[in-house]
Amino acid sequence: MNSNIYLSITIDTECDKGAKWKVKQPMSFHNMYNGVVNRLQPLFDKYNVKATYLLSPEIIRDERSVEILKKFDSKVELGTHLHAEFIEPQANFTSDTTKEFQSNFDPEIEKAKLVNLTNLFIETFGYRPLSFRAGRFGISKYSLKFLQDLGYLVDSSVTPDFTIKNKESKQVINFFGAPYQPYFPSEKDFRRHGKLSILQVPVTVVHKRVLNVPLWIKRGIMVDKSYQHIIFNYLTQFSKPRWLRPTYADIDQMKSITNDMVKQAKGSDVFLCMMFHSNEFEVGMSPYSLNEAAVDKILDRLDAYLSWVTSKDNFSSLGLSEIKTKF
Repeated sequence: MNSNIYLSITIDTECDKGAKWKVKQPMSFHNMYNGVVNRLQPLFDKYNVKATYLLSPEIIRDERSVEILKKFDSKVELGTHLHAEFIEPQANFTSDTTKEFQSNFDPEIEKAKLVNLTNLFIETFGYRPLSFRAGRFGISKYSLKFLQDLGYLVDSSVTPDFTIKNKESKQVINFFGAPYQPYFPSEKDFRRHGKLSILQVPVTVVHKRVLNVPLWIKRGIMVDKSYQHIIFNYLTQFSKPRWLRPTYADIDQMKSITNDMVKQAKGSDVFLCMMFHSNEFEVGMSPYSLNEAAVDKILDRLDAYLSWVTSKDNFSSLGLSEIKTKF
């Protein structure tokens, strides 16, 4: 029996940035006005796939960006994406970085930021957002419960087989041991199955060397210190996690990741979550798109992957929150 393949394409939708992810101040949104309108969304329309734009606060405040997104109508899903610098309390609207993890804030501050972001979305679009991703994947142990209480159906902040470190706070968020497929998480540990009603849809990230290692063993992997990195790299033969992301992976690599997920599913439904940023599709607006050739490379990879995956009889495209209705 062939697995049904459900793909959710998620776009962290943000203001213009540049080399080293520096925010262009005063803020600009050319990646929306040209990159999304003339490059990205037409590609989705070509293959009749539904993208989910996860909106950072500054995007929701930009009237022209909102007008563009509203015109996409039911062809897309809109959700939220928290870059904590750009929403009260403790906002810094002139910041030239988006380096904060929401987990760096006291719980009451994090909750207030999520409430304010959600209310900003409702006031702007007239309905409640159902999907969310933390900026820099920086969720706390409280985030999922906060989101659930705010009416969100799905979070997609987990990146399996991966850790992320905040260089300023030195905080490390460890996603080793999280499942590759959607799951209802534990309130105590977002990597474990539990009783929360919000569905965790992990970004499709796979470290081939630990693909088949039991989850309970992977949860013991720690790579936040230099000596731990050395040991881990030696044991995994210096291989790297692979992302279903055209910024990082070529068509053959994305096919391989997809096939690995199908093989592991053993006939069950497969849910894939591709992610990238809106500003990767406009020249000079991200570290990955500093020239026209770099943008074209990402677009060509995405085009080739969508051509391949949408040709499968068992393929369907879903908005991020729609995964909960299929799961």
